[in-house]
Amino acid sequence: MTEERPAGVHRVETVTAADGIPLALHQWVPENPEAAVFYVHGLQSHAGWLFETGPELARRRIAVYAPDRRGSGASGGPRGHLDSAATTLDDYAAAFAAVRAAHPGGPPITAVGQSFGGSLLAALLTTGRIAPDGVVLCAPALGQQQARHGRDGVHRMRALHGLRTSPVTLKDEDYTGEQRYLSFMANDHAMLRQVTDGFRAVMAELELLYTEGAPWNTDRPPVPVHFARPERDAVINLDAARATLARMCPHAVDAHFDADRHYLEFSPVRDQFWDWLADVAAGAGGAAAATPLPAQPVRQAAPGAVGPGGRR
Repeated sequence: MTEERPAGVHRVETVTAADGIPLALHQWVPENPEAAVFYVHGLQSHAGWLFETGPELARRRIAVYAPDRRGSGASGGPRGHLDSAATTLDDYAAAFAAVRAAHPGGPPITAVGQSFGGSLLAALLTTGRIAPDGVVLCAPALGQQQARHGRDGVHRMRALHGLRTSPVTLKDEDYTGEQRYLSFMANDHAMLRQVTDGFRAVMAELELLYTEGAPWNTDRPPVPVHFARPERDAVINLDAARATLARMCPHAVDAHFDADRHYLEFSPVRDQFWDWLADVAAGAGGAAAATPLPAQPVRQAAPGAVGPGGRR
């Protein structure tokens, strides 16, 4: 990890996964940050999509750390592929531990999960692999596979395996209506347009971890949880996502943004979203915290294992 840098400077360092795969950890770190954000990106995106969010939050004195998921962005591994839920979660646990180590006794860290990153984050929390000081789920893909395919369909998806690819059928226009962002996406060769059967199996397994696991603990020190959403979203069934979150965390707080596309950072309300996120991150771990979460130490789980709070 690097020392703190002036706001707006984008640096990428490498965290080596347990199996030797290099994982890119993007960072925008101002001097003397008030707080930090650990950002888990979505299915098609990668940390490079934070080319505005990173500098804007750093300008607001919030450090931003965003790992590229294996098989995505600048990280290693076959493109659009995940081997297992356990390996994927351990990757993020290692990156989160590196961020904690960069700020010993330092500012609070808020974990942000955007879209599929929200599903990943929910599984990380359910299994106790990370213990952030705050949580933001932004248009999160919570319970989406079950909403589309039913529980039996998700279990069938979990049985998929291998490197056979199939297209991601989302439209770029579902993410944003602004031409400059559409042009960026059209020319972004790192944007995932196909994923493997193995990836789809891991999507299903991650969802089953938190939908079939225990609710997030309620006897721990309080940690604020926020559900940030556009008013309309062609990618996410927001009602299903909110209902899934309510079962895991009944006291999560909603934040509505006047947008009609999926990706708030590429919408006309992006400045409002950055202001709000900076305020939430700066307040994490303070008196305003309202919702308890697990607070177990970060650790590496054995292959196939699930940490405390999870279910098989």
